[in-house]
Amino acid sequence: MSIDHTVVLLPGLQDTSAQTTALRTALADVARVLTPDISVSTTSTVILEGPALTVLGSISAAGADRALLVGHGFGSMVALQVAATHGERVAALMLSTNARLETIALRSLYHGVLSLLPATVVQQLGARPPQVLDLFDQARPADFRSLAKRVPVPALVIVGEQDVANRGPSAVLARSLPLGNLRVAPQAGPGWQAQQPEVVAKLLLDFVSDSE
Repeated sequence: MSIDHTVVLLPGLQDTSAQTTALRTALADVARVLTPDISVSTTSTVILEGPALTVLGSISAAGADRALLVGHGFGSMVALQVAATHGERVAALMLSTNARLETIALRSLYHGVLSLLPATVVQQLGARPPQVLDLFDQARPADFRSLAKRVPVPALVIVGEQDVANRGPSAVLARSLPLGNLRVAPQAGPGWQAQQPEVVAKLLLDFVSDSE
């Protein structure tokens, strides 16, 4: 069985090319896959609108009216931006957060405060672009809620059962989406998407089948 819609794969900022290739290969077994370049310069203003326009351009160039967006970390933030502002071009979303376990002892007070603020606020306070990008890549509740509530399409949030850092943010994201659902991958830990790309493809296939 295959997916009729074109799939747009949007990796996290810290995902390696090998990880992205492995996931793209697995997804290509069930759909046509696009991987537009959503990288952002760390020397200029950090915004989501630029990468979102890149995604829309890629969908149009492929001759597709709508696409299914698969995002991880920063890629999920871009996918939310596209769906919230151009919902007519999106068939559905499959998203995952990219929170990382950190203890207070390992963080300075300054970075601890930054972690509690939306990335846009941190940017307005004069933080360096790499810091803002890192916050977006973690796809934290403080950043995605304003976008998530405006998404009009079905959305599946996936998380590993043993991925402790992302269980909370993933549940919040799923609840924040009007048509959101949460799916837990059994016995999967941190970085499971790259380690088990075939599981991601199966979850996507099941999600699309259940939505039809």
